[in-house]
Amino acid sequence: MKPSSSGHILIIDDNKDICDLLAHLLEHAGYKTQQGYDGNTAINLLSQCEPDLLLLDSVIPEPNGMVVLAKAHSMYPQLPIIIITGTAGILSAVCAIKAGAWDYLPKPFDNNRVLELVNRAVQTRGGKRDINSLPNRDFYARIGESMGRSPETQQIIKDIVCVAHTDFSVIIQGETGTGKEMIARNIHLSSKRSTEKFIPIDCGAISDSLIENELFGHEKGSFTGADHASIGKFEAANGGTLFLDEIANMTLSAQSKLLRVLQEHVIYRLGGVKAIPVNVRILAASNENLLDAVIRGKFREDLYYRLNEYVIHIQPLRERPEDILYLANLFMKEVCTELGIELLTFSNEVKKLLLNHKWTGNVRELRAAVRRLALISRGEEVVVEDLNFLFASHPSKPSNLVSYQVENAEDTIDTTKLKEDNLNWSCLNRIDYGEYKNLSLKEIRRINNAKVDKLIIQSVLKETGNNKAEAARRLNIDYKSLCSKLKEITKSEVR
Repeated sequence: MKPSSSGHILIIDDNKDICDLLAHLLEHAGYKTQQGYDGNTAINLLSQCEPDLLLLDSVIPEPNGMVVLAKAHSMYPQLPIIIITGTAGILSAVCAIKAGAWDYLPKPFDNNRVLELVNRAVQTRGGKRDINSLPNRDFYARIGESMGRSPETQQIIKDIVCVAHTDFSVIIQGETGTGKEMIARNIHLSSKRSTEKFIPIDCGAISDSLIENELFGHEKGSFTGADHASIGKFEAANGGTLFLDEIANMTLSAQSKLLRVLQEHVIYRLGGVKAIPVNVRILAASNENLLDAVIRGKFREDLYYRLNEYVIHIQPLRERPEDILYLANLFMKEVCTELGIELLTFSNEVKKLLLNHKWTGNVRELRAAVRRLALISRGEEVVVEDLNFLFASHPSKPSNLVSYQVENAEDTIDTTKLKEDNLNWSCLNRIDYGEYKNLSLKEIRRINNAKVDKLIIQSVLKETGNNKAEAARRLNIDYKSLCSKLKEITKSEVR
């Protein structure tokens, strides 16, 4: 019996003859095999790569088979594991199945039974989520078409492929408008829950008094006006995925109840006493660093670590310039099709302006701008005059545009030249040595370094609306270091 496609099978048994026998049988059937004879070797081999199937003897040198089983499941939740057991070990095999093993294989082996069981396990799993497999290459290309071609975006796609097939909770962090919900939907659509519901909820758009009702529902008579029972988002998403957008805006009380649901997998409706089981995968998003929110006491530390099984960071659009023209062209095709007009192109001057714009609203702002351009442009090409509305809403129109090589056919750009210059560095050109007479070069440098720190920090705080956590993230320093520097700046101003 030949498998439908080859796979990688890891065989762990303390008897080398058993390993050799199984390896010969499975390799003849078209599988690739790898062997190990104790628990430490098993864990080491598992850490190197994820196999399509693990054949694991229940009795092996330390750590024993049950420990390896638990470790394998923690590393790869979807990995099928078949327990190999002697006749006297059937009880331990049954215990292993209760602990998550896919099936068991008693000794002595029947070759046909071995192949039947192995083929079924590999086919049921559908094979490892290898990014180079044909289905995942197609998936990779499909997401890339809608998200962009920059190295940062390609890394996000790899993250999606890596985590989608698991049931891991995922935190998606990025500025407003960067596409956090699109990433969450793609994770859901490529997961085993894809046929079930994807339920998004904007935690920032719901008042504190209503958030728990939205999440958990209520029973009839639980409050004034509750004339009938209503399910919440957890019950609506049962079997599927619940996307909690702007989760940092949840009250600490709601966070506490969310943590309990994640730990116990049951909910209680408002006014209810009955425990309702739920099976929901949680994807959470935030436009601020949740760890900073934990430091400020705004977000529960235990909930943060419960959600922090996998984190995806999305860079702002201005930090991935390769995506700007690609997405602009994509959005233009969409809107021209929608309006039923000929496809508009961008002049080279417009491309330069788009590349130099700050895009504080990220992809959402770019899409809105392109849609408006399609509506107001009068020729076959978008020209600079059509962009007046964009700079009216952003007075800081760039005056120091960088020179680009923009090819009409491919829209290729030299992104190494793309540098923003939002800070006023003129003070550095006016250093008067008379101020520092009798001081060493080292002392002069130290004093002016402090001035530069002050200039940069104040500028970034102004851009972030005095949001220290966001400023620390942009400056790539930790929150405490930023606060320390602010104290030093305040002291120097007092002096």
